[in-house]
Amino acid sequence: MAEAQEPHMEGRRVWVSVGGEPRLGTVVEQTFTPKKGSELLAVELDEPADGTERLVVNPTVDNVLFED
Repeated sequence: MAEAQEPHMEGRRVWVSVGGEPRLGTVVEQTFTPKKGSELLAVELDEPADGTERLVVNPTVDNVLFED
């Protein structure tokens, strides 16, 4: 069973940590793990960092800050 799911996160602006540095990006996809329903967000970075253009984060575990 999936937990209560956040409404559409695609397009939200977020700060994520890449190599310990804050990076601004946009949520391009929201998915949930099949077994526990944990939320996962694919974030496309505004500026690639150390060869990373896109990453997947779990907002309940990883450092994610949503812009208003």
